Amino acid sequence: MNQDHLSVANIVSALLWLVLLLVLANFRKNKVQSKETRKYFMLNFWYKIFMSSIFAAVYLFYFGGGDTTAYWDGGVVLNNVMFEDFGHYIESLLNPPSEELRSLHFNRETGYPPGWIYREEEAWFVCKVVSIISLFTFKSYFAGTFVFSYFISVASFTLLERIIRLNIHSTRLAAFAVLFVPSVAFWCAGVSKDTITFWSVLVLIGAFLKVVVLKEKMKFTQVILIFVAIFLLYHTRIFILAATIAPLVMAYGARITKKYERSPIAKFTLRFFLIGISFSAFIGFLGSGVALDLVQEAQIVQEDFQNNPTYTGKRYEIDNTDPTPVGLLSAMPLSIFYGIFKPLPYEALSPTLLFNGLESLLLIVLSFAFLFRGFRNNVTMVVDQEFLIFCLIFVLFVGFMAGFSSVLFGVLVRIRAPLLPFFFLLLTARINDKQIANK
Repeated sequence: MNQDHLSVANIVSALLWLVLLLVLANFRKNKVQSKETRKYFMLNFWYKIFMSSIFAAVYLFYFGGGDTTAYWDGGVVLNNVMFEDFGHYIESLLNPPSEELRSLHFNRETGYPPGWIYREEEAWFVCKVVSIISLFTFKSYFAGTFVFSYFISVASFTLLERIIRLNIHSTRLAAFAVLFVPSVAFWCAGVSKDTITFWSVLVLIGAFLKVVVLKEKMKFTQVILIFVAIFLLYHTRIFILAATIAPLVMAYGARITKKYERSPIAKFTLRFFLIGISFSAFIGFLGSGVALDLVQEAQIVQEDFQNNPTYTGKRYEIDNTDPTPVGLLSAMPLSIFYGIFKPLPYEALSPTLLFNGLESLLLIVLSFAFLFRGFRNNVTMVVDQEFLIFCLIFVLFVGFMAGFSSVLFGVLVRIRAPLLPFFFLLLTARINDKQIANK
């Protein structure tokens, strides 16, 4: 563990930033118009701060470090490069990692980035983002943790506000799904790639609801946020970008068909056309080089985890040796099940997986209720609500990719985290507060 993370200067910086963020949070809370949702703002803020602090403490004191501290240390090294040679800093930001740049930019004075982080372009990109935040937090890891938490809390609350206005969810259930799922707050509120990914997803979905569903005008700053979110997803987890954009396009297509409610033939024809286009695009994806790369990468990762004795976490296996569309389709059901519902409670007997096991049990119960209590009405509801169409496709897409490409449960729960809020939203739509009280 890097003792600098617990130095007096870093702790003081963290406390000062916590006060500043608290002031900003109170300012934003006072601008919330709905009293019904306003009460969740500060609760969400403190919840994210608490869970991200637990995340940081677990990795600092229980594991003695990890990717979160490695991201931060890499960002601090980049800060040192900036103060030594600003041109080298900009060159590092604009170029992928290479041995040539490593030997040119880093030395004993600046320090060296963690090797396993620097070798992975996506991980090194996270260090670049972190370097900007660490500059303003005076290199304080916990201050940076609080800043990440603040951004996630604001983005998640903004999405909650827009979901509530759709009038298809109980406020309490929507608040739990979007704000308070424990594992999501644990994995996606601190200094991590998962936090950047989840923030980007929240921004893109929130923008879709604002413009397409609620039909509100987009401010210039919000347009900038959309481009930032796309940029971040492209450089961190591009499959999450695809898993977000594709369902949004299909949900938009479903909304277009609503214009032809009075003409059943035209509505059916348009929907049949959109389904055909979507199916063709999906089959094309399965047969593309991207799918082949996914299979090969998953095989390499699995072999590495299986043969490397340093990886001791719980793992699972999926037969993904056939990279053809037929092979991928055959692996899809099990991959989706693993990606959504694993680990089960008896498989989650560790500090970092405990919440995931309990959430999986709850999701299984809700799934059975969805399937066996008014299934036809539930299907009709999903088809009629473009947001729920998005939730369904997004959950299936991310679930497949997470289950298919992960090997360790510790990796799986982080990749699947963004789908959990939307699966809860899908399963709890049209459950009102009276029903909750009766139960």
